[in-house]
Amino acid sequence: MRWVLFALLLTAPMFAQVSYKDGSAIGFGISSPRLFGDVYSEYWNFGGHLLYQRDFDEVNSLRLKADFLKFTCRQDPVTGLQPKTTAIGLHVDYLYKFTPCSAVKMYFGTGVSAVNYQVDGAKDINNKWVVGELGITFIGGALFDLAPEWLLRAEFNHNTISTDKFDGVYGAQGGLFGGTLDSYTTMELGVMYYFNRGERTKYCDLPTGATTNYYSSGSNVDYDKIKKMIDDAQPKHIPADIDYAKIERMIDDKLAKIQPVVAEKKEAGEIVLVGINFDNNSPKIRPENYAILSQAAATLLANPSVKVEVQGYADAKGTEKKNQKLSQQRAERVKSYLVAKGVDASRLTLAAFGDKKPVADDKTSDGRALNRRVEFKIIK
Repeated sequence: MRWVLFALLLTAPMFAQVSYKDGSAIGFGISSPRLFGDVYSEYWNFGGHLLYQRDFDEVNSLRLKADFLKFTCRQDPVTGLQPKTTAIGLHVDYLYKFTPCSAVKMYFGTGVSAVNYQVDGAKDINNKWVVGELGITFIGGALFDLAPEWLLRAEFNHNTISTDKFDGVYGAQGGLFGGTLDSYTTMELGVMYYFNRGERTKYCDLPTGATTNYYSSGSNVDYDKIKKMIDDAQPKHIPADIDYAKIERMIDDKLAKIQPVVAEKKEAGEIVLVGINFDNNSPKIRPENYAILSQAAATLLANPSVKVEVQGYADAKGTEKKNQKLSQQRAERVKSYLVAKGVDASRLTLAAFGDKKPVADDKTSDGRALNRRVEFKIIK
């Protein structure tokens, strides 16, 4: 498992990420421990862990961890003993992320522990549980993004115990860095789930003018800001030779490409009125539909004897009462616009059908978009 974890650390791609002001997560996983002490050699070891982590900002975290570890040593050829240590550790760790804006968040840390353990088959101590042996831990690891709230966790830590009896044998051999105190390392692999994410911050945003690298999976371009800049931009002067005929042809070409929701196509020579669509849960007329309604108003003004029923509709999302009211509001908005353009209000009647007469599949977003509409029905 150790080689797998190191391969993940070395081969994972790096790309820009979002950052959060704080957060809380829980996690669990498996542990592969190794003992450093006075025993002959190890036979097989295993373990697991649970944790709770609290992030205070983008880089600083505090973690509470509980682990269960089982150490089984080979039989000593001289004494014939084969110690087995069962340990339950409680850890309080401080962690510092030094690559918080990467998909692989590298961190290091340190902490203190209280280890409770029992040694079976010991040479120098009895087999009773020893409670509350203190220890100090050094930590290095990485978090890999799996999903917005899920992370894969790979970690190496070394825990030195304040005793020489953790392995059941008193002797001159001690921890990884020498001395007589026993110690152990663990390689851990697990997952973390953030059940609470704090406010998003700009900690990982690119500086102005910078671009993401080749591996970037996201974009920091503020398209809304760009659109506002374009909309707010005013020309310094208006050229005198504006080709109004060309502009009119461009509008006519655009209208010709729009598929009407309903077109009252009668015999040759009779008028055609095109309906419009609306945004979800809104009675407001979209800006791009004003040209269509202006053309409808012009057609009605050119045909003063024609009367029209303005029919409002809604998609099937929401309650029946709400959809009925929304379809009524849409029809009223369109009528008000036509009246403002000079069409006599007495020529326009209103009808609201709610979600009763869909023209497309309401189970799809495209179908619902077509069903949110106002149609014109020419009345003889």
